[in-house]
Amino acid sequence: MTTGVAISAPPAAAPDAGAVLRRWNAEVAIARRAFTQVRIGAVVCAVAFGGTAASSALSYATTFPTPASRAALVATTRADAGLALLLGPIQSIDTVGGYTVYKCFVFLTTIGAIWALLAATRLLRGEEDGGRWSLVLAGATRPGRATAATLVALGAAIAIVGAGTSVLVALTGRSPDIGLGAVDSVVYGLSIVIAPAVFAAVGAVTSQLGRTRRVASSVGMGVFGVAFVLRMVGDAGRGTRWVLWATPFGWTELMAPFTENDLRPLLPAALCVTVLALAAVNLAARRDVGDGLLSSRDVAPIRPFGLRSPEGLAARLSIPVLVAWCAGATLTGLVLGIIAKITATSVPSMTDMLGRFGVEGAFVNQYLGVAFLLVASVVALLPAGQIGAACDEEVSGRLVHLLVSPTTRRRWFVGHVTITAIAVVAAGLLAGVGTWVGAVSQGVDLDPASTIGAGLNVVPTALVALGIGAVGLSIAPRAASRAVYAVIIWSLLIDLLASMVSSLTWLGHLSLFHYLALAPAQPVELRTIAATLGVALALCALATVRFTRRDIATG
Repeated sequence: MTTGVAISAPPAAAPDAGAVLRRWNAEVAIARRAFTQVRIGAVVCAVAFGGTAASSALSYATTFPTPASRAALVATTRADAGLALLLGPIQSIDTVGGYTVYKCFVFLTTIGAIWALLAATRLLRGEEDGGRWSLVLAGATRPGRATAATLVALGAAIAIVGAGTSVLVALTGRSPDIGLGAVDSVVYGLSIVIAPAVFAAVGAVTSQLGRTRRVASSVGMGVFGVAFVLRMVGDAGRGTRWVLWATPFGWTELMAPFTENDLRPLLPAALCVTVLALAAVNLAARRDVGDGLLSSRDVAPIRPFGLRSPEGLAARLSIPVLVAWCAGATLTGLVLGIIAKITATSVPSMTDMLGRFGVEGAFVNQYLGVAFLLVASVVALLPAGQIGAACDEEVSGRLVHLLVSPTTRRRWFVGHVTITAIAVVAAGLLAGVGTWVGAVSQGVDLDPASTIGAGLNVVPTALVALGIGAVGLSIAPRAASRAVYAVIIWSLLIDLLASMVSSLTWLGHLSLFHYLALAPAQPVELRTIAATLGVALALCALATVRFTRRDIATG
């Protein structure tokens, strides 16, 4: 008789946690690299957005401290449907929070949306165009998972923008004169990041549609334009308010931070981002690398413009970006000109605040003098992008291929600097024209010559910023663009502080804008203009000599 012996199966091995983590190592590395590429831009946006909102709240509390002055502002602006059409919510401008939302709405949502859209197309389709995406996918990952990891990095960068904005506004709101609570500031931060989050997802989808980054960005900007127009339609009157629910800019406006704090618009925003992100991941998994879902011609007519000289090539590559910068300067001037309508009634407290900047003359001229300080900062930022593009051309190795031809280093460098200088002049001129057109559209009588001259007055300071960037490019190309951004932001903040706080007046000498006459409220001295242009020319000449003597940076 035999006895059966039951042999139990060995216990199942517990899942190896290390193996699970190693499975996602590739995606973690992709996300970390993508975040590294956008973290500086995120921090700059966070500081700029928070600083802009905080300064608007401070200026409102200082300029309109009494109920009577605020009622006068409401009477001037609330009845004007054109302001709501262009600038968004004006219903609650009799409060610090409502005015802050009104003053910053168009500027912050537009800049945030465009930044996120271009960042998404750069990290996805830009990497694919450069051939680096194929190298990434040669590892232990797949296109869909790599796209998802990149979107996670973009989400973290956008979270930094929202958090930084909320913190700076909350710190400013602790002042009794402002009175913005922590919860209000968090809601404001959430409302600001709706547009960047949505358009980052839009950029992810368009990166799967177009075969090049240019096509992806163009399609994304088309979506941006439609969304912006829908917001304007929604603000055209009470009968069209429902249209605001169809656009991310409308969702930001409907949240009404600081006044209503309505969180319902976060639901369609979250749903839209989720659907677009899933669509981008699914499309990336289904298409071939280097291909796009939108059909394009394999054969196209030759476009010889800019191919006969290095200067022409630089212009060909830079014109789209420079046109966008000039359009932005024009829009900035247009908005500031429209807002000039508030000068129809002199507000003593606002006159006192403007007087701290040393402006004089008619109330409208005092306002425009300080307004052109903002224009000067916008125009001075233009060289930063062009210096960054020149750096990318060098470190990517494309410049080496150009220099093997009869083109010299000096000619390439001077060509880039010259094209940027021409764009700076055009941006200043168009900003002056835009300011005059905006003011005239609101019935404000301005002298066109003095207003356009005030726009050109900001050009020399911007050319000094170009010279600083050129010197940085000739010494440390990778840090040159960041140096220009840092100098301009520092100069603007220091100039504002020195004007507002009497004990810090001496600090203003460290600002580029300290030497800028706030025309038309201050006389423009030709000696100062000549000296500023001389400094800019000397910096560019020094940079040219230094660039021709150093090795080309690649890799």
